[in-house]
Amino acid sequence: MKKYLISVDLDGTIIPNVYDISPFTIKVFNKVRELGHKIVITTGRPFRSSYFVYEAMNLDTPIINYNGQLITNPSDKTYNVKTTKLKREDIIEIYNNEKDNFTVFFVEEFDNIYTNVDLESVHLLMHHNSLSKIFEGDLNEIVKRDCHGSLFLAKDGKGQEIVDRINKKYKDIGARLWSMWEYNEIVELHSKNICKADALKIVKKELGFNKENTMILGDSINDYELFLEGSITVCPKNGDPRIKEISSIVLDEDCKSDGIAKFLIKFFDIKL
Repeated sequence: MKKYLISVDLDGTIIPNVYDISPFTIKVFNKVRELGHKIVITTGRPFRSSYFVYEAMNLDTPIINYNGQLITNPSDKTYNVKTTKLKREDIIEIYNNEKDNFTVFFVEEFDNIYTNVDLESVHLLMHHNSLSKIFEGDLNEIVKRDCHGSLFLAKDGKGQEIVDRINKKYKDIGARLWSMWEYNEIVELHSKNICKADALKIVKKELGFNKENTMILGDSINDYELFLEGSITVCPKNGDPRIKEISSIVLDEDCKSDGIAKFLIKFFDIKL
């Protein structure tokens, strides 16, 4: 049987809501791994909120976090960690320039979270759990190093103009606007110098795979470049229309219905 490197996104692809991943999906991915395929989690999430999936699938491969800005391998302590950070001075300048336009602003460096105000109601958005620590205060004082990512909650009607300003001004930092739950205007800061696809190219080379034996499972616009790296690209029913347009396979079932797991059962002829 042809062996594949399978790059899998988490949110909207196999996880419908933060920590909700079905036992059925976990069982199927374990079966796929047992067949000798290499599964690589490729996510915008931080390590702290994706490791539980890595553990449940019993993986030994590298894991890609922060949309490609961090590549680690929890199963190999000797692994050469790759990291691309956002410059502290740029983040702090944005924080100071936009102070009148946001309510909560937080910055992440590995699994440390630095925030101007620590609200328990925002912990889920922060992906705060037992693997992370929160530091509260003026970011000018508490953020000492470059960081992996940043999110802030824009005041109503301010999000798009903030995103436009940042994308126009900064060479290395990009901004995108999205919504989740009760938060209508979330501004996410990310590196313009690396994306999921860049990180996956590194991992593919390390593991000895090429495009022809790479499968991509994803649903969102941050997977766009990634979908150009696989010969088989699969998007669930709930996926972004722009991703569906470039997918080789668009499923009739969504993330909540274990669409990806059901596809893998058929593709690999798995007997449960």
